[in-house]
Amino acid sequence: MGRKARPAMTGLEALGARLKQIRQQAGLSQMKLAKLIGFEPAHGYKYILRLEKGQVPNPTLRTIAACIEACGVGWQAVVDVLPATGTVTPPAPAQPSTANRKSEIPVPASPAPQSLTPSPSPPAPPRRKDSRPMREQLRSRRIEQRELRTRRFWSGMKQADEATGALLHALRVPSPMHRAYLSFARACCSTIDAFEAARPEIVERELAKLVQPATVQGLDRRVLAQIESACTRVFRSQPTA
Repeated sequence: MGRKARPAMTGLEALGARLKQIRQQAGLSQMKLAKLIGFEPAHGYKYILRLEKGQVPNPTLRTIAACIEACGVGWQAVVDVLPATGTVTPPAPAQPSTANRKSEIPVPASPAPQSLTPSPSPPAPPRRKDSRPMREQLRSRRIEQRELRTRRFWSGMKQADEATGALLHALRVPSPMHRAYLSFARACCSTIDAFEAARPEIVERELAKLVQPATVQGLDRRVLAQIESACTRVFRSQPTA
């Protein structure tokens, strides 16, 4: 015996338009959304395209739930546009019989008592649930941390360059020597960043290794100490990754 056909749904265009709006507000492409809900991205985006156009005749609640959860919203975002089958009609209100209708005496409705307690606050919006595999979540976090540390490093390097330039001008260091001092400052920044998690004495020891080669080039040890102090101060003021 063949499987019984499910009744056709109505209102799929409105549901699809709402799902598309939610996806765009979440900043997700159709291919990215397909991957998050477990479809093969190369082909699953076609299903998302048809769903948003209202061309999927009987979308499952599981698919709709996966879409809205991946976009970080709840059922309240689509409850007013959920499709209907049109097979269920609401029961008509019962009509009182003629015999009872004559004996009915209208009773004025008493006013509803005013509540003395404050109305409950609306529930907090549901937290966005990450449906990706744990390995992919950890990899994404590592990439974000690496990008954040890279931005932090280059921001600190720029501030160290500016501080070194101001220091060289204040000390009236000859212009031909500026490039060598700036190279020393950038070496200090790279060392401080590389040994960020190390103990302070280890960082100081590694920075001391940069001074001897710089003095061989004819750089003033006192100026080098001030540049090293400026670089250290800049990177300590940077937010940690």
